[in-house]
Amino acid sequence: MSIERLGEAIQRLRQADGGGESGPLGMLPRQFRTLVDVVAGPEKSGLGQGTANGLDRCDDVIELSVEALKQALKRSGRDARRAGALLGLALWWPGDEPDVDWCEDQTRRRAELTAVRGVGHELVDRILLLVLGVATMPLSRAALRVGCRHGWSGLESEYDEWQQLFRQGSEWANSSLEETDRLIRQVGRSHCRTRPDCVGCPLESLLPEGGPYEPE
Repeated sequence: MSIERLGEAIQRLRQADGGGESGPLGMLPRQFRTLVDVVAGPEKSGLGQGTANGLDRCDDVIELSVEALKQALKRSGRDARRAGALLGLALWWPGDEPDVDWCEDQTRRRAELTAVRGVGHELVDRILLLVLGVATMPLSRAALRVGCRHGWSGLESEYDEWQQLFRQGSEWANSSLEETDRLIRQVGRSHCRTRPDCVGCPLESLLPEGGPYEPE
């Protein structure tokens, strides 16, 4: 039942979004540039020059100090606070384009990523999904809030249970996890914040009788 309700929710969010593209535009898997975009945000138009800022190749990033990397991120309109984590990830990155077998060794890659300072569990999932192409749903605050408030799952649920819910819900809606993640984060910003603003939300009619549950 929860899987079908989540699947219906994904379909409604897609309709409200105008049926746009299913993934972040311009992000190519297994590219270091994509890792930079996922960790520190995409380059803002007109601010950076990509390669000129030394952010396209891991070897160039490794040569920078944290302070120099902060400045490079600022020049490209990215989040300079991610400099330390990005430097650690550049040291982790295996080369210009890692092979598929390396990327698909999810257990080992997850352990390595979790060990990088400044990289939390949600970011690990996002790197696995968007950079390495591993089918993993980033369990963002938005994902947990939407799931709990609609009663599809609870904070007491295990990580694997949440993953199964979103994988099966996405399959039910014929959606990719990239699209599901984008749509859920979008509704999290517009409606499902710390205090829910359900009026006008595309998912309002799917709420439990009596309104949203609040996770404890």
